[in-house]
Amino acid sequence: MVAIAAALIVSLDLREHGRVAPLGGVNEWGYRGPVARQRQPNEVRIAIVGGTRAFGWGVPASALPAELRRLIMLTTDRAGGDVRPIVVVNLGRMGALPGAYPEIIEHYAYLRPDFVCLYDDLGVQGGSPLTGTAHTSGIYQLTGYAPALPLVSREKGMALRFGDVQRGYASAASGPDSSASLVQRVAGSALQSAGQALAGVDQALSSVVSRSQRSERRTTYVDEMMEAIESAHRHARGVVVVTSPADTVEQRVNSQALQPRLERLAGSESWLRRVNLGEDARLSSDAELRLDGWNYSSAGVAAVAARIVPALLSLVQ
Repeated sequence: MVAIAAALIVSLDLREHGRVAPLGGVNEWGYRGPVARQRQPNEVRIAIVGGTRAFGWGVPASALPAELRRLIMLTTDRAGGDVRPIVVVNLGRMGALPGAYPEIIEHYAYLRPDFVCLYDDLGVQGGSPLTGTAHTSGIYQLTGYAPALPLVSREKGMALRFGDVQRGYASAASGPDSSASLVQRVAGSALQSAGQALAGVDQALSSVVSRSQRSERRTTYVDEMMEAIESAHRHARGVVVVTSPADTVEQRVNSQALQPRLERLAGSESWLRRVNLGEDARLSSDAELRLDGWNYSSAGVAAVAARIVPALLSLVQ
């Protein structure tokens, strides 16, 4: 009975992934967008690794990968030439910091990227809630599978309850709530509670796993970025380091410490490129390019992609 119940839960979870992943979730293997297919001949594969802005909270999962692919193919796809498929995989995680990048790169090494784009928020987590994301999931940390049911159950439960309230406004003049509305309220509350319970168990498991895996070693932000760059280079032919604009004092301090190291390394290593988004005044100060003061809108993501692509093309060509 337990095995049958577990199989049903997994089947339901897989089905729900297809609905939530394109908008704000991750696929069953824990990264944004569709599951990458087997590599094609002459394919160029790029992996994006980073934190909240790399993840692209608030915009479709395809936003940054699709724009990078489009801009790259404007240069590489020429009439009469060989077609080079461009595949961009987004491994960004909400709230991830540089210390987590090597683990992410190692975990997804099987994707065999040609190039890794390290898109870092200068050592801060960003301005969005982390609930329901893959890196807070104990199941994901143990198995590599990111569950969707906790988030979906909470969402559907709230939808049932909210929908009932809306119907109540429409029928307020006709009398008291029907028994059907009461059933929906109860079902919605139960479904939301179940989702919260599943999420609580999963995150408690995450805390246990994280404590067991935590190292006593303490490193600086710059050391963690250098380690991430080394890890990316072990698994890719080229690395592009992208740093966000410095919006906070902590970010400015980290940027001032990192940039000289990046300049020296980029000057001596042909496989490394760096992109400082803080050099673009629009990305630093234009409120219209942001959704909530931190995360970029679709227009902001397009502006970010336009800054990254020249660095990628210099490695691809």
